[in-house]
Amino acid sequence: MTRSFTSLAVLVVVTLSALAVKEVSAAPSCMDVTGQLIPCLNFLNGYDEDFPSPGCCSGAQNIACQAQTQDDRRAICECLSNALASIGSSSSFGARIPLIATKCGVDVSLPPITGERDYCSKYQTLPLSFIFHS
Repeated sequence: MTRSFTSLAVLVVVTLSALAVKEVSAAPSCMDVTGQLIPCLNFLNGYDEDFPSPGCCSGAQNIACQAQTQDDRRAICECLSNALASIGSSSSFGARIPLIATKCGVDVSLPPITGERDYCSKYQTLPLSFIFHS
């Protein structure tokens, strides 16, 4: 009885460890990344001219925490590039996005988002203040 309980405990620990490793190494989902930046839309559109909302800053900080590896940053880059393309980003977005990192005090390395096709694969590390390049 003790041996089967020990075997079961070891199996549970190994399974949970494997799941934890898989979860840690997974790139951030695009839905999560774009969801984190929804509170920034008023700021990006120029409605909140002075400062991004606390929700926007919190979302930017959460994205920074998810950008741990080059693959994470590339996934975030591709997600944001696709999101901008789908909403038809305006020049005000390009001009105001770098302000999010500056005004929220968020420090993370991500590539600039220029709108060029497949540019995220040409990744270069830059601070979040250069996330979008108009």
